[in-house]
Amino acid sequence: MKLASLILALAPTTAWCGDVITNVTDLLPCLGFNGKERVEFAFKGTVVRSDFPHSAVFYAKTPDGYVRLVDKVLWPQKGLSSGDIIDVRGKTLFNLPNGYVNAYCFAVKTIGHVKPDPPVDATIEDILDGKIQPLQTVRIRGTLRDAFMDEIDHRYWFAIISSGANSICLSIQMDGSATNSLDSLIGAEVRATVSYNPLAFGTRRLCRTIISLRSPTDIEIISPPPQDPFDVSSIESIHASDMSSIMNLGRHIAKGTVIAVWQHGNFAIRTDRGEIVNVSLAEGKPPNYGDAVEAAGLPYTDLYRINLRRAIWRKRQDAPAFRTEEAKPVDATALFTDGMGHYEIKADLHGKAISMRGIVTGVPSVGMNDGIVRLQCGDFAMPVDASATPDAVKSLEIGCEAEISGTCIVKTDSWRPNEPMPRIREVVLVVRTPADVKILASPPWWTPGKFAAVAGMLVAVLAVFLLWNIMLKRLADKRGLELASTRILQEESKLKVQERTRIAVELHDTVAQNLTGVSLEIDSAEQLAEKDHEGMLKHLGMAARTLQSYRNELRNCLWDLRSRALEEADLNEAIRRTVTPLVSDVDLAIRFNVPRKALSDDIAHVLMRIVRELVQNAVRHGDASQVKIAGSLDGAILRFSVSDNGCGFDPATRPGVMQGHFGLQGIHERISQFNGEVQIESSPGNGAKITISMKLQTPS
Repeated sequence: MKLASLILALAPTTAWCGDVITNVTDLLPCLGFNGKERVEFAFKGTVVRSDFPHSAVFYAKTPDGYVRLVDKVLWPQKGLSSGDIIDVRGKTLFNLPNGYVNAYCFAVKTIGHVKPDPPVDATIEDILDGKIQPLQTVRIRGTLRDAFMDEIDHRYWFAIISSGANSICLSIQMDGSATNSLDSLIGAEVRATVSYNPLAFGTRRLCRTIISLRSPTDIEIISPPPQDPFDVSSIESIHASDMSSIMNLGRHIAKGTVIAVWQHGNFAIRTDRGEIVNVSLAEGKPPNYGDAVEAAGLPYTDLYRINLRRAIWRKRQDAPAFRTEEAKPVDATALFTDGMGHYEIKADLHGKAISMRGIVTGVPSVGMNDGIVRLQCGDFAMPVDASATPDAVKSLEIGCEAEISGTCIVKTDSWRPNEPMPRIREVVLVVRTPADVKILASPPWWTPGKFAAVAGMLVAVLAVFLLWNIMLKRLADKRGLELASTRILQEESKLKVQERTRIAVELHDTVAQNLTGVSLEIDSAEQLAEKDHEGMLKHLGMAARTLQSYRNELRNCLWDLRSRALEEADLNEAIRRTVTPLVSDVDLAIRFNVPRKALSDDIAHVLMRIVRELVQNAVRHGDASQVKIAGSLDGAILRFSVSDNGCGFDPATRPGVMQGHFGLQGIHERISQFNGEVQIESSPGNGAKITISMKLQTPS
C-alpha cells in the first residue's frame, strides 16, 4: 500500500472547473436514498473489486474511505481489475428503479496498478455490530443454513449463513450450470469472501443488510454437509425458552404420519409423540394422506407449535400402522364462537378430524386446480380444501346439502420478534379421502346457477334483438335517405321544368306578343313614309316607346332569375331586396304582415313583379321621395298596396298602351290570372295609392 500511496501522491492532479467534491468523505452524504443529484466529483483511488466480471459497478478505496461507483465509460467493453489505480470524474444521478442516487463516472483513467489488499477476516457479529467499513472486502465463516432462488430475478440466489445465534444473507449471481450447487451445500461449514454493503440496491430497497458475492467460487467449503440431509437434530430438541433463536437454526427433522395435505406443497404430520407439525416444502410434490414420513426443514414457530419450512421429505420404513381418525361432528357456531356468542376460534381443533354439514355455495373453479369448496354452515362460511383429492368433490353442485369430513387446519402467521402475537389467517377443513364427502340432498331445480344461465340466455336474446333492430333502423335510414335524395332530385327537376315553362309563358305573353305589335307599328310607319310624314313619326314613336318598355321588362326577367329574394323566409326582407336597387334616394317603409310559407312561389313571384313595377312608376313617373308598401292576409285573399307622395295623376285620363305606358296594363293582366282586383287612388299633386287583392288558390 506504500507503493499505491506514492503513485497517488506523484500522479498529476486533474484541474476541474467549478464546485467539485474531491474526497469521499464529502461525497458519501450525497449518495443513497436521500442523496443529492448532479453533484460533480473528482478524486483518485484504488479499485477494490467489481460486482462481477465486466460489471459497471465497482468499489474504490481512497485515503478517506470506500465508495461505490458506476462506470459509464469502460463498461461493458472493458472491465476494471482489483488493484487498478484510477483517476475518476463524474456526477451523482438518480436511479429510477430503486430510488437510489448513484455516483456515475463519466471519465475514468487508469494511472497504475498495485497488488490488491487481501480480505479482512471478520465474523458475522462484526458485520451486524457495524465494526466493518461499508464496501470493505471481508471473509466470514459460518454454516450454510439455506439457499434459494430470487423470484424476481432468476440470475441471483440467496444464501443464509449462520454463526451461533446470528445469521446473514448473501446475494450471489449464478450461471446456468451452477443453479443447483448451493442446494447440495446446505449444512456445510463454509468461508465466504464478500463485500459488506449496508444498503440494498435492488427492487427490494427496504430489505435487511445484503452481502454480495461475485460468483459461487467466492464460497470456500471448510467441512462438507452431512451425506444424509436427514441426519440432523430432531425438532423435539428445540426448547421454547428463547423463540428468537429459532430463526437462526439450521435444518431439523420431524417424523410422523401425514394427516392433511393442502395447496402449495403444504402438509401436516402427527409425530410419534402426538404433536402436530405443519410442513411447507421448498419444492416438489407433497406426500399423500396416511404416509409415514420424515421431513427435514428450517424450524419456525407460530407460538402454538414449532413447524418446518423449506423442507424436504422421504418415506419412513419403521413407521407404526396408520389408522384413519374418526371425524367428530362439529357445529360451526361452536367452532367460531364462545359460549356467549362472541367470535372466538377453537385453535385446539388444529390437526383434529371433524365433520361439518352445510350448503355448498362454491365449487372449484373450472380450469384452476385450487380445489376450494365453500360450505355455508348457518351464519359461517367454511372453506374446504380438496386440492389433494380433487375427485372427492367432482359430484358437488352449488346448492346441494353435504356433510364433509377432514382435518381441521388453523392457518397462522409465522412469529417475528417484533410481532408479539401472530394472527390466525383462516380455518380450513382439509379433505383426506373421497369418502370424506357425502351428499345429503341434491340442489333445488331452480338454482342460482340455472337462474344465471337463463338470465344470460335472455340477455343474449335481447342483445341479438336490439342488434337486429339497430341494423334494421340503419338499413331503413339508408333507404330513407336514398328515397329522399331521389324525391329531391325529382322535385328539383319538376321545379326547373315549371320555372322554364313560367319564363316561356311570360316571354310569350309579354315580350313576344308586344314585339309583334312593334313590328306592326313599324310596318304602318313604312306605309305612311311617302304620303303622311306626321303619321309615320307617330307610329315610329309608338314603336320606340314599346321597345323601351319591354327592354325594361326583359331586364326585370333577367334580374328575377339571378335574385334570391324568393328564398327569404321574411317577405319584408324579400320585398326590400327586390326594390332596393330602384329607391336609393327614397324613404322606403315596408310593413308586410304575411308569412312567407302562406304564399306559393308563383304568387310570391307575381307579388314581387307587381311591387317592383309600382315602386318603379312612383319613382320614375311620380318623382316620389317617400314610398310605403303594406300587405295583409284576409283568409284566402291577399291584399297589399303601394303608396307614394309623388305628383300623382288622374286615373281616368292616365296614359295607356297607346301612349307607350304598359306598366298598369301588365299589372291588370297578371292579377286577372288570380281573379284579382286593382284599385287606384290618385289625383294630380296628391300622390298615388295602388291597392291589389289576389286569391291565393292556384289558378286554373
